[in-house]
Amino acid sequence: MKRTGQAGLILMSGICLLGGCQTFNEENTVYRKYYQTTLAQSTAADVLGHIFDPTDEYISQSESVVASWNQIDKGQSHWFNMVAFDEDTLKAVRKYGFSCIEQRLGPNAPPRPKMRLDGELILSPEVLNAVYPTQNAKYIAILQNVRTYFQDDALQLTTDSQILHSSTMMVNQALNGILTILHENPALASHLPWLEGVEFDHPTIGQSRVRMLILGDLVKIKIKCSPAWFRGTPFEKQPDVIYM
Repeated sequence: MKRTGQAGLILMSGICLLGGCQTFNEENTVYRKYYQTTLAQSTAADVLGHIFDPTDEYISQSESVVASWNQIDKGQSHWFNMVAFDEDTLKAVRKYGFSCIEQRLGPNAPPRPKMRLDGELILSPEVLNAVYPTQNAKYIAILQNVRTYFQDDALQLTTDSQILHSSTMMVNQALNGILTILHENPALASHLPWLEGVEFDHPTIGQSRVRMLILGDLVKIKIKCSPAWFRGTPFEKQPDVIYM
């Protein structure tokens, strides 16, 4: 895949979207496409066929990573889908779905961002089968690898757009916040696979939770940031958390 510069990006055709008047549905815009990609099976051609809507998204590409992304409401809501490929097989090996939507916690409350990240990564046997002093140390090391892979994947594309850069920075802040609390309290890592996950504070959004599962060589991560996520249904009872 060849890199697409800012001037060469596929432009939106919807005037309403440019004006910020379209209602953003994160499930349809982000996560439906996220689940269409199957790691170790979907090819680059498969992903390029479904990852973006040319009428209301941009696409950025490098030799091994592709992302669709955009914003509405003057940047108050923004999102991306990102997939990384094995450079030899061109099969998907990592995928991320991200959304950030402005929410109000009350009729007179100021708007606050409500962020979600879904991620799946195939990790190497060297990482998964290494000898760790404790199970908690293994969880933390794997999460560190998730952060490194995400940062490396995002770095290939974020020069295309300040919008995409801002979105990936929010993810990095979340991952850094999680790792900080786990380094300070390693025992908390034992709760990462639990439905309740681990609670932490995102530096700009506040109350957040993360869940991480290891299934063979596949690592799944779910992050939700903002008190708005937890007002009605607890994290552990939300279907996308239960069935991640």
